[in-house]
Amino acid sequence: MENTIPPSSSPAPPPLSVNRDLQRTLLTTAFILALALSIMYLFPPEAVRSLTTRSTDFILKSAKSPPGMDIALVDIDEASLKKHGQWPWPRNLLARLLTTIQDAGAKSIGIGIIFPEQDRSTPVSWPKALAAESGHLVDTSNLPAEDLDHDVSLARRLAAGPFVLGYEFLFGGTREPAAAVCPITPVTLTGPSQPTRPAAEINFHRADDVLCNYQPLAEAVSSTGFLNGAPDSDAILRRLPLLMRYGDKIYPSFALAVLMRFHDVQNLALKTDEVHHHRLSFAGHHVFLDDQGNFLLGPPGPTRPPRLSATDLLTGLKAADRLRDKIVLIGSTAQGLAQGFPTPYSAAEDLLDLHAATIRTLASQVPTVRSAYLPYFEGAVGILLSLALALVTARWPMVWSVGFCLSTTGACWIGAEALLQATGLLFSPLLPSVAVLANFCLLITMKFRHFQLQAKSETEEALLLLKNNESNLRSILHAVPDIIFRLDAAGTIVFISPAICKYMKSPESLVGSSVFSHIYPADHDKARFRLNERRTGERATVDLEIRLLLTKENHNSEECYRFFSISAEGLYRSDQPNSHLFLGTQGIAKDITDRKKLELQLLQAQKMEVVGNLAAGIAHDLNNILSGLVSYPDLLLLEIPKDNPLRDKIAFIQKSGQKAAAIVQDLLSLARRNITIPAVCNLNQIVSDYLTSIEYHRLQASHPNITITTDLAKELLNTKGSTVHLSKVIMNLLHNGMEAMPTGGMIRVSTRNLRLDTAVDGYERIPAGEYVCMAVEDNGIGIPATFLPHIFEPFFTRKATTMSGTGLGMTIVWATVKDHQGYLDIRSGEGQGTALTIYLPATAESLAVEQHQALLDNYLGSETILVVDDSVEHLDITANMLKKLGYAVHTAGSGEEAVRMVERQPVDLVIFDMIMPKGIDGVATYQRILTIAPHQKAIIISGYSETEQVRAMQQLGAGPFVQKPFTMERIGMAVKTTLVGSPEGVAASGLGGQKAPRRQP
Repeated sequence: MENTIPPSSSPAPPPLSVNRDLQRTLLTTAFILALALSIMYLFPPEAVRSLTTRSTDFILKSAKSPPGMDIALVDIDEASLKKHGQWPWPRNLLARLLTTIQDAGAKSIGIGIIFPEQDRSTPVSWPKALAAESGHLVDTSNLPAEDLDHDVSLARRLAAGPFVLGYEFLFGGTREPAAAVCPITPVTLTGPSQPTRPAAEINFHRADDVLCNYQPLAEAVSSTGFLNGAPDSDAILRRLPLLMRYGDKIYPSFALAVLMRFHDVQNLALKTDEVHHHRLSFAGHHVFLDDQGNFLLGPPGPTRPPRLSATDLLTGLKAADRLRDKIVLIGSTAQGLAQGFPTPYSAAEDLLDLHAATIRTLASQVPTVRSAYLPYFEGAVGILLSLALALVTARWPMVWSVGFCLSTTGACWIGAEALLQATGLLFSPLLPSVAVLANFCLLITMKFRHFQLQAKSETEEALLLLKNNESNLRSILHAVPDIIFRLDAAGTIVFISPAICKYMKSPESLVGSSVFSHIYPADHDKARFRLNERRTGERATVDLEIRLLLTKENHNSEECYRFFSISAEGLYRSDQPNSHLFLGTQGIAKDITDRKKLELQLLQAQKMEVVGNLAAGIAHDLNNILSGLVSYPDLLLLEIPKDNPLRDKIAFIQKSGQKAAAIVQDLLSLARRNITIPAVCNLNQIVSDYLTSIEYHRLQASHPNITITTDLAKELLNTKGSTVHLSKVIMNLLHNGMEAMPTGGMIRVSTRNLRLDTAVDGYERIPAGEYVCMAVEDNGIGIPATFLPHIFEPFFTRKATTMSGTGLGMTIVWATVKDHQGYLDIRSGEGQGTALTIYLPATAESLAVEQHQALLDNYLGSETILVVDDSVEHLDITANMLKKLGYAVHTAGSGEEAVRMVERQPVDLVIFDMIMPKGIDGVATYQRILTIAPHQKAIIISGYSETEQVRAMQQLGAGPFVQKPFTMERIGMAVKTTLVGSPEGVAASGLGGQKAPRRQP
């Protein structure tokens, strides 16, 4: 093994400062671990024993033995069987093959084939066989004597040459040994004059029976050997029995018998030395045996012995002189006859190659031995290398430990191979390698742990120095409203300013905890990447927005975090940032929760504005379309007698149109452009009126298992608002509550007066003021927390497709409340029901006195009216309605046309459509008409809600706004009011139905 320490002439890196305690600890640990592994190795479980044999297999396979005995193989292969017939061959043909090999000068010939029965193809058996089949005898007296009996021919050949015949011992039988029945050849063992250990103590395998060759053949041959093997528990042949006991005699293996025949040796010398090695010697060869008479196979030779086909020798295709003075082994590799045995070198070694490898090992000048003391030596090597590794690890950087570990492990395996080739000792490098690798992992871990603790100690000392300066900064920090913090390198809070007390936390309760335990889980990744970065200067963290798990004293119980803007930078021991000098992070956290809420409200308002614009456009188009369904039935009902059967059908069409118009009103409510605050109203009255309406009873009938209770406050203050829209809010809330209770339940509607002295944070921030509150509470399935932020978004619904609902109900509620300058608060949880509270500004004004409905006769007149609309259908509808009321009506399809008509002939009233895409709009048209007739009266109609343009036009002098679709009553009232005042006043003065005097231009 090469020395792993560099020579003195090479510059070596300076060793680390030696810590005596660390060195002592590493040495002790390495020794204990290596010793424990050695004990396990010396008394191994099956798994460890298997690993050891695998390691020695690798060494055997890697090593190459020097050239040894000349061996040749004669193979009865597939070509031989194809040429001379299937096995078994006539034994006179085998005799010819043996004659050819012997005549070629082979010195020892081993026949690895057993012939247990008589040759059935021999001519002497023909007469009996034929007589048994046909009843006739066959005369064989004219056949040559050498062809008459094939077994005799083969026996003569065996007796006349250097042949060794194989046989097989049997085990597990109960028959007494009968060696005289099977003439097999024993050997004579001789020992030293004064052996240190008697050879008789070897516990040879003891056979119970023998599978012998046909007796004439067995008696003819002079040498025999058993073909048995002794595989290990994993079925691999690593060792073979060299001698075996049968009866009271010792018999040689086939390979040993062939080698003894080659050297013409009859006796073997067996000696046991001081270290319990059993050495078998003959003809200058030495083989080491274990306590059962087995020997280890050596490393494979550099080349395999030559292999000759039997048919090539019989037909003379190959020169037989290639066998001169060699050992020749005869066997078969043909399919059905060949046997394969796993060995350390091959997964399936055939019988011929196995016999050749055995003879080569027996004849090797350096016999392979796995001595009993080698495991102890391997354990000692493992302990020594582990101690050396401990010294290197303690004194030098990690790269030296890695180099030492790799070099010593490689040296163990290379040295084991060299040792086997030089001395025959089969050293296993498994234990030294495992001891070094295991100690490397453990010692490196301990060393890093040691330095980690040392670094932690140094960090704590640095933190003590920082704490000494806290008193100088405490007075300044008390005056800063934002939270100032400092973290150590691991993200632990080491300082936090008193500003944290606003959030019900004392600074001392947070020091020592991880900052990430106070960050909202969804922001952990962002915070780990930015908050505890080792950055300074331009790369420092600025305005990082995260959520912290902090709340104020008056916080909402469902609010678990607040938004903060974080600015932070790294701290280092020197001016130059370096990861080795990193101390931690310091920064400032600014509470931006209120700003975030304002941003969210602005975003919601923008979202609602976009959806509102879309809804307004759709509503305009639908209102134009619905005008015919709402307005024309008014005209038809006036013309059809009450007993006409078509009257009910037309009335049904009108109601359908009005229902469609109501849906359009929902879209306009969503657009938040048609709600005005016309009068003072009372929530108690609105709730009571709705609960007695036909619409409510219809809703109640569809949910009979739900109970509605009320708790209406006495002397409830009034509010300004639209009774129609607030009633629709109540309807939507009750409908949603019933849908949330599929199995039944109770809904409670309550009202109360409330005065807030300070702002309250609920679903939204409710400022201080005096409010009228209405709450709708149910005990239904509730709303999950993840859905609460989205329930007021347009088209958001959790209802099944089989249930009613468009997703606009809660959006209309939101839009209506906002148009009334109100606020919403909602409390809900999954399975806990829902409580929604509406806050509307209270007013001290009283309710207006309800006026009686005007009669249709009050709307009649005879003035001249100009209707301006770009839709032909609407011109026709409006003109017919006004004509029905007695007015003289002219129509214009555009603003330009209307201006020209007023120039030609003055009119009493102009009715404008607001939006006319094909030309100038209503405002521009009215402005031009006013230049012609400065006091021109006008009415505005549109499918849109009341807009800024409408209000601008009214400031110019226009009268009321009438939204499409309208009835005859609505348009008649608007016209009469604009021309002569209120319809009631007209009726009282007796002017109804009379023509008003024409206004002079």
